[in-house]
Amino acid sequence: MAIIVLPEEVVARIAAGEAVERPASAVKELIENAIDAGASSVRVESVAGGKQLIRVSDNGAGIPGLEIELAFKRHATSKLRATEDLEDLSTLGFRGEALASIAAVSQTTIITRHRDDAMGISLRLNGGQIVHQRPIGAPAGTVVAVENLFFNTPARLKFLKADRTEKRNIQGVVTRYAMAYPHIAFSLKQDEREQFRSSGRGDLADVVAGVFGRVHFKRMIPIESAGRAGIGQAAIAVRGYTSLPDLTRSDRSRIALFVNGRAIQDNALSHAVTGAYEGMIKSGTFPFAVLLISTPSDFVDVNVHPTKAQVRFREPSQVFSTVQRAVRQALLAADFDDYNVDQWRTDGFADGFTNETIDYRRPAPAFAGAAKEDFFHDADLGYIPESADAPAKPRTLPILRVVGQIGAMYIVAEGPAGLYLIDQNAAHERILYEQMREEQRAGSPLAEAASDSQTVLLSPEHDIVLGECAEVLSQLGFEIESFGPHSYVFRALPKVIASSRLAEGFPRILEHLSRKDKGIEEGIAALAAVAAVKSGQILSLEEMQTLVAQLERCSSPLASPSGNTTLIRLTREQLALEFRRG
Repeated sequence: MAIIVLPEEVVARIAAGEAVERPASAVKELIENAIDAGASSVRVESVAGGKQLIRVSDNGAGIPGLEIELAFKRHATSKLRATEDLEDLSTLGFRGEALASIAAVSQTTIITRHRDDAMGISLRLNGGQIVHQRPIGAPAGTVVAVENLFFNTPARLKFLKADRTEKRNIQGVVTRYAMAYPHIAFSLKQDEREQFRSSGRGDLADVVAGVFGRVHFKRMIPIESAGRAGIGQAAIAVRGYTSLPDLTRSDRSRIALFVNGRAIQDNALSHAVTGAYEGMIKSGTFPFAVLLISTPSDFVDVNVHPTKAQVRFREPSQVFSTVQRAVRQALLAADFDDYNVDQWRTDGFADGFTNETIDYRRPAPAFAGAAKEDFFHDADLGYIPESADAPAKPRTLPILRVVGQIGAMYIVAEGPAGLYLIDQNAAHERILYEQMREEQRAGSPLAEAASDSQTVLLSPEHDIVLGECAEVLSQLGFEIESFGPHSYVFRALPKVIASSRLAEGFPRILEHLSRKDKGIEEGIAALAAVAAVKSGQILSLEEMQTLVAQLERCSSPLASPSGNTTLIRLTREQLALEFRRG
């Protein structure tokens, strides 16, 4: 086959595939243009996860009427003039590809008026080709409407995710830039429903609380590390918020990193954040963090990837150590007496963390609910559901004799084959899961009317998850009514839930469901995970005996529904070997 020069239309579509991977990519590019234009307000709207419509409106400087057509040419930009400018970029955009790439794979309309022009301009493009252009009355600023994204690239359209996934990706872009630029008022409306709004008052704490939810934000601490230039080193500043060790997630999706106002993806810096928690959080869990990193512009190269989400630092090790040190120092400086994190302090840690001794003489709180920080009712540990004529459940573990509790986390028991250490949280999660699953399969009601109506305010992301799993929540016994933006009233609850802790516990249920399929089994597992007695809760001997007796008759006693090990056994032979006997 002969070598040819590709037609401009084909080149444009190839370039579009690099810069615009999905609807959220288009939203990102348009938001960055708005920020570069000096906007103090940015409104984002989408329909069908951005596949049918994306509209981004801003009150920035606008585009001069004489330059509107040029703005949609590839490599046309007002932000760069020479190669040397790449070494000192102060704008988010610089490639001159965003508008051309978006227009090439959509039907795009732009209405813009430069603040110095008397009239605005309306321009319509179809697959990158101009359809019409006319003057129009408009306020200063720009509105870009992107319709039918990827209509002319069906292969790309076919590989887009479900609407709910694309909606979540768009929301992630908007909320991240709202955190990076708290002085800009952002709003997001998806399918005619407002999902997010920030005030633009410049208060980072207010924006982070709006993104993660105020319940989670209460478990976060500030970071403020001023940059000081050392010998041969650049001045690097880090500010933001990071979570206490008792607020974690099973993935890194809640670690938001920004460099000089640019949202980035950097595995090394994510490792720097999690590394600061060494010894504080379980392996495989990750904190919540929002870190705004400031460096000299010539210290970072942003011209690495078409999406501009990856950067290259002149001295990556310096950035890594600076970030890790800033997070670690914030954790060390926190007054943990103001937070309920005794469950991880009891083990003792390096770097000045206290190794506290638990006072076993104080009265033990009522199991699984009566302690002031707990969320769920007493789970009635003496009850194993079975029908009236059914035989007792078969034993799946040998009879165990409870000896005591270690670190308010593990139950020590003796059995005929040796010593058993039982994780009280994982074991209770398994028990609750099997109890509720049996009740649900038997048609027994899982719900009861709430003693008094409770109102819960959700984060924007939790609001989306609630809509996705409304049917499952109803099957679990939740009766929920909308009570305004992100606000809901609960008329009925599953029987294991105490309404007094609903605002804290319900978002955690949604967190579990957001990472799983939305079936009834996953819903019951989510309830069990959140309802189970927590590590760090002191149990009476009777409570431990009841929990172990129930675990002995679970059908799958060796692991929790989450996959965590419930118990380990040390045989008599192992003990004898350790003590050099036999």
